[in-house]
Amino acid sequence: MTTESLYPAPLSIDSQSQFNHCVTEHAFLVIMFSASWCAPCQPFAKVFAEVAAQHPELMFATVDIDIATDLARNFQVTQVPALMVVRERIVIDMISGAMHAHELTHHVQMWQAFDMTAFSAHFEQKSIVGNHG
Repeated sequence: MTTESLYPAPLSIDSQSQFNHCVTEHAFLVIMFSASWCAPCQPFAKVFAEVAAQHPELMFATVDIDIATDLARNFQVTQVPALMVVRERIVIDMISGAMHAHELTHHVQMWQAFDMTAFSAHFEQKSIVGNHG
């Protein structure tokens, strides 16, 4: 049995509209931006899929910047591989570069432990000010 058959492929996001749908449907989304011509992206994609398989409670997705050019442009992705983490419709982290599985697992644990209370309160306050300001 090959490694690839052990780990299902993360969801592929091909457009801004598909991204918007995913963010609406999933409270916690880890997205890897990559490109077919990117040498470090290929081995990192396997690490990403492996870690995704260990966290079925989270949504992992990939974006090819040459296909979803609108999404790459909107998030100013200039280096690949890059990871973006969205929780409760808020981008909480964006990092560039490939990493080993234990490093990605550590990041996932940090993202899971991140307290969204302050962010949520901030955006609720902005909404109130925006509606009454």
